[in-house]
Amino acid sequence: MRPIDLIVVHCSYSIYGNAALIDGWHRVRGWDGIGYHYVILNGYPDEESHRLRRPQFWLDGAVEAGRPLEVVGAHVRGHNRGSVGICLIGKGQFTQQQFESLSRLIDELHQTHPHLRIAGHYELLCPNDPPKTCPNIDMDWLRGLLPSDQG
Repeated sequence: MRPIDLIVVHCSYSIYGNAALIDGWHRVRGWDGIGYHYVILNGYPDEESHRLRRPQFWLDGAVEAGRPLEVVGAHVRGHNRGSVGICLIGKGQFTQQQFESLSRLIDELHQTHPHLRIAGHYELLCPNDPPKTCPNIDMDWLRGLLPSDQG
């Protein structure tokens, strides 16, 4: 297992999606598959379910595997080597189920990596990077929701 000391929270900037769809988007960009290790769904896994307003409620909060945890991610320049990338499907509105799943996933990761820090993508930008707001969540607020040993 590679050493991990950081969880980076992202959002998909799309109102629908799943790990397979993101994998395709990342491959189109020339990447070697999905860059995130986990994707947390919002109940709209594809364009059609969103267009027809037919949420798949049983998928809301579902955690899908992306890139294997043993493999370095491709989700935040300069911080991939020791980090885990978690992507919430959505632009800025996320469901309670997504936050519950995120909290459980962070707790699970803390079991094997007890000294993890948690950051939003926007907190880790390199000096010449364009401004980002991803994951469009106030990370201090999010860290405040987590048990004190996880934030």
